[in-house]
Amino acid sequence: MRSRQRLVALGLVLAAALAQQPAEAIVVERIVAVVGDDPILLSDLRARAKPSLLQVQQRVRPGAEQAAAESQVFKDTLEVMIDQRLEAQAAERAGITVTPDEVENAFRNIANAQGLTTAEMFREAKARLGLTEQEYRDEIRRQILEGKMLQLRVKGRVRITEDDVKAMYERTLREERKRRDYRAAWIVLQIMPGSSPEAIAERKKLAAELVTRARAGEDFAALARAYSDEANTRDAGGDLGIRAPAGSPQAQQGQRPALAPDFENAVMPLDPGQVSDVIQVEKGLVIMKLVSRQPSRYTTYEAAKGEMVQRLQTEILEKAKRKWLDELKKRTHLDVRL
Repeated sequence: MRSRQRLVALGLVLAAALAQQPAEAIVVERIVAVVGDDPILLSDLRARAKPSLLQVQQRVRPGAEQAAAESQVFKDTLEVMIDQRLEAQAAERAGITVTPDEVENAFRNIANAQGLTTAEMFREAKARLGLTEQEYRDEIRRQILEGKMLQLRVKGRVRITEDDVKAMYERTLREERKRRDYRAAWIVLQIMPGSSPEAIAERKKLAAELVTRARAGEDFAALARAYSDEANTRDAGGDLGIRAPAGSPQAQQGQRPALAPDFENAVMPLDPGQVSDVIQVEKGLVIMKLVSRQPSRYTTYEAAKGEMVQRLQTEILEKAKRKWLDELKKRTHLDVRL
């Protein structure tokens, strides 16, 4: 009922403006989406997208690329606003509210965690994100409301076993490995164009022998100096220096070089000191050794267990949220006009 009244009120305001102003002077507020009976206005969308737009403007050069990035920001922000409007409507039906005290307590906790006063926190939000104090309060209120609705949705249904926690720990370690710098070395055995099958077989035999010798404990660097055909690294014992996984921020930002995919795929599963199988490439055979890897921040399973439980809870809540919102969308009239 409240939503329908809002639409009616908006229509009356526009009708009054039309009656009182010359046509050429009228600026009509654009509606970019309707959720149920609730409109989402372009001005609201622009206000909500402001922090993300500032980030785009800081990291993307002006032109077509920036325009495309800004367009995507508006689309993504509108999706979030639609979800939040659905949540707010569901909360209203369920009689769930957020009190001013709950918002104040949230701000105190956020400020204490950052070692700031609430006033300093508001100033930082303004400087860093372009958010006014009221916009920041509105955002925190939305987050608290969402948390309450999710707790109501999944209350009593979250079951986490020890096996679940261990699986999350292993998955986290695998994901973290994709971001950790490492040092690798190689031995390269060239196969000359036009080599006979016998010559190729001899090179493959030598490569297999070198793998066996290196895995048995023979000095990999000495083997590289004696056998590698790659002149740039042979004298350094095949040392390739410090590399970063191709998908890591270090590699994508140009802070560290990455290996070619075939070589990275061979190195990533290795632990320090381990040697790969022989890798056949277009011009020869390659043997990789992982010399070292940046230490994991997770020292033991027991030390990481609390964080893993939190990750699991967050994952379960996120899945429940997505399922719930999909159900709400099916039952609610949506009209997206962006």
